[in-house]
Amino acid sequence: MLAVIAHPSLGADRTAPNVSEEEGQPGPQVPGAAPAGDQRPMKACPDCAELVLAAARKCRYCGYEFRSAPAPAVANNGLLGLLLRGSAPRPTMPETLAQLGVELDPDERPAGFWLGRTQGSDGYVILTDARLFFIAGLRRSPGNPAPRQHSLDELAGAEIAGRHWKSNLVIHWLDSPDMRIDGLAPKDLRGLHAALVAQLERDRPR
Repeated sequence: MLAVIAHPSLGADRTAPNVSEEEGQPGPQVPGAAPAGDQRPMKACPDCAELVLAAARKCRYCGYEFRSAPAPAVANNGLLGLLLRGSAPRPTMPETLAQLGVELDPDERPAGFWLGRTQGSDGYVILTDARLFFIAGLRRSPGNPAPRQHSLDELAGAEIAGRHWKSNLVIHWLDSPDMRIDGLAPKDLRGLHAALVAQLERDRPR
């Protein structure tokens, strides 16, 4: 009597594993589907839309290479960070004047701001609709003198003396010595002179 030895068949219950070339990743039984029981996170290839392991750097179907996302920007601190973020908002004219020690009246409005020189001191010439100021020193410090100021009601006249870059502005006051301002750029000198003349015209009796 012949004995028949049955060899186990590779049926559905004893399927040989289908191993892919992607670092031992079991290949899906149905294209585009994750293997049964595989709980590893998957991602879709943006080129062929097949599912591959989330950690894969290259799609095993079409060869698409996944590029790493750029590292998050590191917060910049200090001067470099300030430069990279852009300049801070500029202060308003009233805020700048307050830093220089000039307090405007509630209804007073600034009209001009120039760099100039008077009596040998460099500083800021500030015109409002009510007063003219001169602040000595380009940097505010406790040792600086208080701002010089004149009410425009005391203005008696203004004239440009000299020529070109040597020009200066002579301002006449009713009850104070004349004020001579030089060191202004030509266009600034003309602008200040024109503003003072316009003030005189407004105050002139009609």
